[in-house]
Amino acid sequence: MTERLRVGLIGCGNVVSYGHAPAIQALPEVELVALADVTPARRQIGQQWFGLSDEDVYADHRALLARGDLEAVVVAVPQRYRRDIVLAAFAAGLHVLSEKPLADAPATAAEIVTAAESAGLQCAICHNYLFFPEYRALKEEITQRSIGELRVLTLNYLGVIDYPGAAEYEARWRHSLAAGGGVLMDMIHAVYLSQWLADDRANQVNAFVAAPEYSARLPEVEDLALLQVSFPHCYALINIAWGQGVGGVDISGSEGHLRLRYEKYQTSGFNQPAELYRVNDWQRREVPLANLPRHEDNVAAAFTALWADFHAAIRENRAPAAPARDGALALELALAGYLSAVMGQTITLPLSVEHPVYRQGIAGLTEMTPRLDSSAVTAGLFGFREVP
Repeated sequence: MTERLRVGLIGCGNVVSYGHAPAIQALPEVELVALADVTPARRQIGQQWFGLSDEDVYADHRALLARGDLEAVVVAVPQRYRRDIVLAAFAAGLHVLSEKPLADAPATAAEIVTAAESAGLQCAICHNYLFFPEYRALKEEITQRSIGELRVLTLNYLGVIDYPGAAEYEARWRHSLAAGGGVLMDMIHAVYLSQWLADDRANQVNAFVAAPEYSARLPEVEDLALLQVSFPHCYALINIAWGQGVGGVDISGSEGHLRLRYEKYQTSGFNQPAELYRVNDWQRREVPLANLPRHEDNVAAAFTALWADFHAAIRENRAPAAPARDGALALELALAGYLSAVMGQTITLPLSVEHPVYRQGIAGLTEMTPRLDSSAVTAGLFGFREVP
């Protein structure tokens, strides 16, 4: 029997309830033995979820890391707090599964990647959409060249449901600069999926972002992001918004195209696939998706597959399906989108390690000379309350 992976949880927000908890509980090879959270109410909720004793629940993550009986931790705190926790976990000799985005700045993400490699430890990131059956099917179609050479990926996430964060912590934290961005950071899933489907690293991005004119509050971050991304051999269009809008994926190739749509016309991640088909020579051919569970169960199943892969990566001493390095690339691409929107120009990747956005993340935008008529600046996003 495979040795159980003894795990600690740091951060007990909503993503644990629908993702990590059912995944861990479904896998006999993974055992969650301790948790830490700064919020008393969330500690109590997590304790009930996992049936832990009072001695196994902590207000301070450092006490959890000092236990000495853990092999790995999952870090599910907001990204601005992740660096110190993840590095402390490595210092304690623990493998890490981190929520996304990996960090608040590419420089910090690179530091995390380097630290994991230097310590010889696994650092995986929760790119759980990679394990959705519809995306696995799309990847297989691309790999098998059923539509010829890949040309354009179009990922429409314009109907993202704006679920609040845990009320016991801060329900609207994703709408603040502290979240590192708005809907684009919330749904960075579309960014890492574009990289995974293209099987390459982006080299250019051109983007626009906007804020809701109907908002009664002065917004800090965007609710709409439109990205045009260039890869060495193909392109991607990534469109993301909170609200009600077009969802689904369209993939064009030299010899056909693929189309994915969801039930109730919703966006990926918020409902089950309604249809997935391929078109060659203007003839439709269904792409089967076998034994799809209910949406809620599908999300839990994706997290379960993510955790199973993390466990296997540790036991087999191999890279996980979603390594931290991929998370660092997704973060840099998303932040380059913000930079493009503010500057009104195409941004070349990778960013210089001396660039303010590379070093500071979204906070570095205010060190730039913006395009004054850009929608990001005129809306006062990202700290541009007063411009020259």
